[in-house]
Amino acid sequence: MEDSASGGPDAFGDAPALTPPPPSPRVLVGGVGYRLLRDLSFGPLLMDRLQREKWPEGVEIEDLSYGPVGVMHNLDARPPYDRIVLVGGVQRGRVPGAVLRYAWSRQLPDDEEVQARVAEAITGVISLENLLIIATYFGKLPRDVVVIEVQVSDEEWGEEFSPAVERAIPRAIDEIRRAVAGVMPS
Repeated sequence: MEDSASGGPDAFGDAPALTPPPPSPRVLVGGVGYRLLRDLSFGPLLMDRLQREKWPEGVEIEDLSYGPVGVMHNLDARPPYDRIVLVGGVQRGRVPGAVLRYAWSRQLPDDEEVQARVAEAITGVISLENLLIIATYFGKLPRDVVVIEVQVSDEEWGEEFSPAVERAIPRAIDEIRRAVAGVMPS
């Protein structure tokens, strides 16, 4: 038998050390919206539900409804994510309950509009669009951001979704799972 000084196995036949597998991709799924505003509560209330489900290693589910400035500070305090999936109820004039999934284009408005969004955020306005614009402007988001929007129907005070948005929940969850699977190793 060769000894370890010559590069072969030692007297105990120990094999060379194995390289550990690469870490799992880091994915943050975040809901954005106002609690108690019926359909506009979609993002945070869906995160409550998703936190009770099983997710691959490296996937974090969180309510990001504490404002863009707070989210940016929170992202600074964490290791970077490979993908962020943002979910919320929006008013875009589509059919109520429609679910749209898209890659964030990183297209920003002019500086004056960005400043107006920052001012809104500081005064407590919570919106998916403000979070995307402000966090992109300040370079806090990874290149890979997926947005999942659900068209709201009812924006009144209350704890329950409209029937159209309630019916959209399974489709939204399916889109979130697809967005997460798209970055996970096979």
